[in-house]
Amino acid sequence: MGLKCGVGLVALPILLLVLISMAPTSLATARNGGGSRNWGFGFNHTGCAQRNSTIVVGGSEHWHFGFDYSAWAFRNGPFLLNDTLVFKYDPPNSTTFPHSVSLLKDFRSFIKCDFKGAELVGSVAQGGGKGFEFVLKESKPYYFACGEHEGKHCTSFLSKMAVISRPGSYIRTTLLVLAFVFTVSEATMRIVGGSNHWRFGFNYSAWALTNAPFYQNDTLVFMYDPPNSTTFPHSVYLLRNHNSFKACDLNGAKLVADTMQGCGKGFKFVLMKRKHYYFACGERGGFHCSAGLMKFYVKPLLPPCNV
Repeated sequence: MGLKCGVGLVALPILLLVLISMAPTSLATARNGGGSRNWGFGFNHTGCAQRNSTIVVGGSEHWHFGFDYSAWAFRNGPFLLNDTLVFKYDPPNSTTFPHSVSLLKDFRSFIKCDFKGAELVGSVAQGGGKGFEFVLKESKPYYFACGEHEGKHCTSFLSKMAVISRPGSYIRTTLLVLAFVFTVSEATMRIVGGSNHWRFGFNYSAWALTNAPFYQNDTLVFMYDPPNSTTFPHSVYLLRNHNSFKACDLNGAKLVADTMQGCGKGFKFVLMKRKHYYFACGERGGFHCSAGLMKFYVKPLLPPCNV
C-alpha cells in the first residue's frame, strides 16, 4: 500500500494565530447564549461595561472525546482575565469513558499531547453535576487536555484546547494551533472488532479507542455472518451526527452494508474524508446498537508525511 502524506511538523507549529486588539472592549456575560455579536476570527463583542463570563466548555457537547475543542475555543473567544471555564463530564460508569482535565506545561507539550509535568486540575469524578470550574486568574496561555487512556483522548480524539487570557481592557484572543509530526506511515486496513468481528455484545467504542488513531484513507472491514438459524442478522449504518449516535437514532441514517455483505472477506469501508463517522448496527430497530454495544465512531486524522 502507498505512503500517506500530509502536512508535517518537527518542532515548530504550522499555524499560530494570536490576534490581539489594543482597544477597550467588553464581552457578553456568557458564551452559552445571550446577546454577544460575533465579529469573526473568534471575537465576540457587546460594546458596554466589561463583565466576566462563565463558559461551559464545548457548549451543549460538554467535555467528551471526538469533539474539536480547539475549533470551539476559536469560535467562542476571546477569553478575559477571571473568566470561568466549566468542564462538564460524566463520572466513570458502565456506559461512558472516564474524562479528566489537565494543564499541560507548555506549547510543545500541547502539540505532542505530552503529559510529563502536567497538572491534574479536574479528576474523573469532578465533572458531574454542575461541572468543574476553572478560573483564568492569570494573563497567559492555558493548555488544557484530557489525559485519560494514556493521552489518547488528547492525541486521537481532539480533547484539547489552548486559550490566552488577557486583561479586560484588551480584546482577548484564542490561540489556534494546528500541528503534525513528520513520520512514515502506510495505509492501514482494520478488521472492526479484531477477532470478535461485528457481533452483538462486544464493546466497539472501547475497541475504537484502543485502536486509535485512524487516518484518512484507512479501511475498516466489517465481518459478520449472513442471517441463518443460529446467528442474529447484522448490518452497518452511518448515523447522522453525535446526538443520533448517543441515542441510537436511525432516523436519516444511511445503510452502507446490508445483512448479506459481511460474509466472506467482509464489507470494506474507506475513511475517505477527515470528518466524524458514526457507525452502528441497525437491526432489531436499533436494539443491537443500544443494548448490544454495536456502535462506535472515529474521526480520521490528516495522514502523516514521510521525510
